[in-house]
Amino acid sequence: MESGTLIADRYRLDSLIAWGGMGAVWRGFDTRLDREVGVKILRQGLEEAQSPQERFEREAKTLAGLKGPGFVEIYDYGADSDGGQAVLFIVMELVEGVSLAELLHREERLPAERAMRIVAEAAEALDAAHRRGVVHRDVKPANILVDEADRVRVIDFGISKLSGGPELTSTDAVLGTASYVSPEQLRRGEVTGAADQYALGAVAYECLTGAPPFDSIDREAITHGHLHTPPPALPEDVPAAAAAVVVRSLQKAPEDRWESAGAMARACRAAMESEPAAAPVGPPTLKQRAAGVWSWRFGFVTVAVVALLLLTGLFAFSPWNGLGGSQAEESTGAAEESEGEDRSPEESAAVDRTDAPEEEASDDAPEDDGATDPGGDQDTESDSPEDSSGDGDEEDDPPASGSAEVPDVTGMTTFEARDELNEAGFGSVTAEVGYYWYTPEPEHCTVMQQSPNSGSTADRSEQITVYYHERQAEGTTCEW
Repeated sequence: MESGTLIADRYRLDSLIAWGGMGAVWRGFDTRLDREVGVKILRQGLEEAQSPQERFEREAKTLAGLKGPGFVEIYDYGADSDGGQAVLFIVMELVEGVSLAELLHREERLPAERAMRIVAEAAEALDAAHRRGVVHRDVKPANILVDEADRVRVIDFGISKLSGGPELTSTDAVLGTASYVSPEQLRRGEVTGAADQYALGAVAYECLTGAPPFDSIDREAITHGHLHTPPPALPEDVPAAAAAVVVRSLQKAPEDRWESAGAMARACRAAMESEPAAAPVGPPTLKQRAAGVWSWRFGFVTVAVVALLLLTGLFAFSPWNGLGGSQAEESTGAAEESEGEDRSPEESAAVDRTDAPEEEASDDAPEDDGATDPGGDQDTESDSPEDSSGDGDEEDDPPASGSAEVPDVTGMTTFEARDELNEAGFGSVTAEVGYYWYTPEPEHCTVMQQSPNSGSTADRSEQITVYYHERQAEGTTCEW
């Protein structure tokens, strides 16, 4: 499809907004009602085993039956032809905003209060869907829209489950996205609204930490985590009330989670209200808490040291102790010598470096060849005095410095591409989904483009972006 195409003699496609494994969303214009709309076009060439037409129709009908502030309003659904091929389309309300996935990519973590509000609004929308017998089954940041007013819409009901409705996939298929899928979905058990709670709990965890609870390039490790491992503890700067909501949502057994998504939403809002009103930008960060603790300890230590010095002085010059000034100095020197005996080798080395005159670097010190460890690990001897040049003639290169030729990673999976780029010294690699019309369809997670292009020269600290093809029905994430 191209910009300017007229669908059903009514809806003009203006610009591409987003794309995915099942279809593309366009900014469009309704020429009859003179209003902007969103137009979702089913992607051509999908495998029939994925039941694309049935899923597309299900999404249209499901969304049409869901009303409320947490959903996108549906205006029309139909079919047209383009170049002799059938084109299925859904016309919907145009929502100006970004997905939660884009928001997290940009901000990494959200303040606890904002995270709880976003999760509460998503939970309220899911609760409305559950009460109508609809289970989403693929709740993830990419399927949560945050509009310009910072309000939430839950989208993409293409693989939702309707109570009493027919299954559109084989009974042994696991639907959902690996990082957010519930244990019961992995076990192919009964899937209820509790599965959406679990997925939303994983989304909340990512909002508060910057990553899902089970984050790995190894799908088996993710699956094992969902089935058997408690999620890692949340950071200390996450308020206890917010952490409690997430922990309960991520319980392995559905009956141990909230009694409904509505109850989860109320818990999120209660967690927001429990925060001190004097903190308008959210709870203290870990750095702020550490600074407060350090300030208290520093004050305590300072008082203790002053008191010790006063006592030492009184004892040294007291007429009753029988010691002269020189003897007091000897006593102080002995105490320092004794204290030195209790120091660790590292502390002694630090004192020696402070007191000793500056020395030139040893001729035997290994030269830095500029190589960078992709993992960022440095040899512990790099901080020793022998590695520090006293005359300034030589200087170690910082990690990931300098320029290098960008390798060609197209055709690899996103994870293979990341490893290849890391090995070449490019430590900042990000993956973004693209939308590619190829026959046959590329494999899931295949890198189709990259920026900067292969063969070009780029600084190793520069971000490299790989654009991959996503098969939504695969149910596994291509990003780390």
